[in-house]
Formats: sequence, C-alpha cells, structure tokens
Amino acid sequence: MGKMKDFFGRIGRYKYVVTIVIFLLIICFLDQNNLMLRWRHRVQRISLQKEIEYYEGVRDSSLQGLRQLEKDSVNMERIAREKYGMHLPDEEIFIIQ
Repeated sequence: MGKMKDFFGRIGRYKYVVTIVIFLLIICFLDQNNLMLRWRHRVQRISLQKEIEYYEGVRDSSLQGLRQLEKDSVNMERIAREKYGMHLPDEEIFIIQ
C-alpha cells in the first residue's frame, strides 16, 4: 500500500501536467473528431476539389464543342460520318481499318 501512496503522491505533484497530457491524447487520438481524422478529411477534401475542377474543365470544353456543332451543320455531319458511321440513304460507306 505504501508504494501506491508514493506513486499517487508523485502524480499529485504533477496533476496539471498529467491532466494536460490526458486531454491532448483524447483530442489527438481518441475523440470522434480527432486531429488525425480531421487531417485525413482535409487531404481528401483537397483531392476531391481538384477532381471537381478537372471535371468542370471537361464539361466546359464539351459544352464549347457542342455549341460549335450547333452552329456549324457541316462539322456536325463530318463527325456523324467519321465517328458514328452514319450515312445518307442513297450512299454506301466503306470502312477501312
């Protein structure tokens, strides 16, 4: 029993330090919103933001291409023939690969 009393007596002298260390452990590792989890979420958010910017760029270039096709029917016909193999009813198409 004397050893336990000495142990708690020493801890009693440093009760504020022990309290702060326990508090920091809880905040950093044990809490539901701990610092490690917040860091991972921040990294994931940055990654997703870059992905959003990439897809917004793809969307903008696609919309620009669509607007060009709506304005120019010759260009639309060329793409329909080359990409999708479409043809007029009185035409024959030969695809050479």
